[in-house]
Amino acid sequence: MERDALKTAVESRLGARQLLWVGLRGDDAEPLSDLEQFAGSFSLIGRYVRRRDVVSESYEQFSGARVDPETWDIDDHLNDEPVVAFRHALLRALSRESAILPYRPSALLSAISFSQRERVACLGLFPSLQSAFEHKPWVESSIAALGDVPYVPWTYIADEDQMLARSFFGDGTVVLRRSRTSGGEGIVHVRDPDDVRSNWPRGADAFASISRFIDDAIPVNVGATVWRDGVTVHHASVQLIGIPGLVSREFGYCGNDFARAKDLGAEVLDQIEESTTRIGDWLRSYGFRGSFGVDFLVADGRPLFLEVNPRFQGSTHASARLDIEQGLPDLMLEHLAAWLDLDRPAAPPLRDRVAAASDFSHVVFHRIADEPDVLDITPLVRSIRELPGRNGTELVLPSEIECAPGAAMLRWTTWQTVTRSGYELLDPFNHLSAVLGAERQEHP
Repeated sequence: MERDALKTAVESRLGARQLLWVGLRGDDAEPLSDLEQFAGSFSLIGRYVRRRDVVSESYEQFSGARVDPETWDIDDHLNDEPVVAFRHALLRALSRESAILPYRPSALLSAISFSQRERVACLGLFPSLQSAFEHKPWVESSIAALGDVPYVPWTYIADEDQMLARSFFGDGTVVLRRSRTSGGEGIVHVRDPDDVRSNWPRGADAFASISRFIDDAIPVNVGATVWRDGVTVHHASVQLIGIPGLVSREFGYCGNDFARAKDLGAEVLDQIEESTTRIGDWLRSYGFRGSFGVDFLVADGRPLFLEVNPRFQGSTHASARLDIEQGLPDLMLEHLAAWLDLDRPAAPPLRDRVAAASDFSHVVFHRIADEPDVLDITPLVRSIRELPGRNGTELVLPSEIECAPGAAMLRWTTWQTVTRSGYELLDPFNHLSAVLGAERQEHP
């Protein structure tokens, strides 16, 4: 199905309801901008400014601080003055018939949608249901039990038995992980058995997951949508992970290279599509509906399931950009359609979708220093604009907003490949990290 046809069907189902994006990043709302009912964006960081005829608010404008959403959750701060002000602004915008499209379900949105249920529809899961899909041991154990999805094997060890982890080292190293993680936070690479105790990722459930570290594996991400009658699979990308100068966490997320996915080959892409569809079918069997993501590690030409992201992702806006360019329905439009109970549209095979896509990447620069600060990152913006080819900047940190450690300062978009393996930037772009480093030295 062409995007225009599904867009028309979605607009018809929305009817008189205005549509509001409520997400982590304002710029992520752009794929919705041509919908007739799109009326505004409410985000944690980065106000949406591409359309000035819609309402746009961000939490950071109320708080004066840009947070790291991997460690900061708005549901933990519901009584804080900036959150209350943000909530009031959202309530004012919902004064007429509306639909909310959430990046991820939350108690804040759930309370608002229930209290305004006569005129407000929240097109996303109830947060307690969504929380189940974020429990990695339950999800990966269930996927492993299917028997037809290759996966990274994890073992679960109680806090009291943590020294059992020493037996996993052998000739290599191990990865320790909490049961709930996001963006690489809560995952530790341990290289020496003697360091297990000091690196043990303690959590409320009193156990951790352990797996042997897989050398030379390519991190791959893919987006997909669960419908009442099937699954559609969207663009794959090589994920940018733990690149020095871009993020402080060893497994920290810092972007996606969709161009490099073409090098995976048709057979690997077919396997990714098959596994993602199987995972989507499992999600649907437990009541999931809408868009989600899957991470794989491609080792020796075989994609191994790593984890499910039961929500929109950092890659969603970029994947949507490529679909829209091809005239295809994108992840955000399909999520709306699935929640409005439309039929699953026909979709091209993943290998064809990837082959036809433009070369595109996006790279996220995070604050690495340990203390929050107010920064001027115009030298980095200037350096990106001086690069050859087609480049853009999004989510640019305002000069008056304090930036928390780990928070995103800027997202660079470029119509070219930027990495080989996902763990480094190609040589022509390494100087961008140096520019950022110089900026950190000016603002210690």
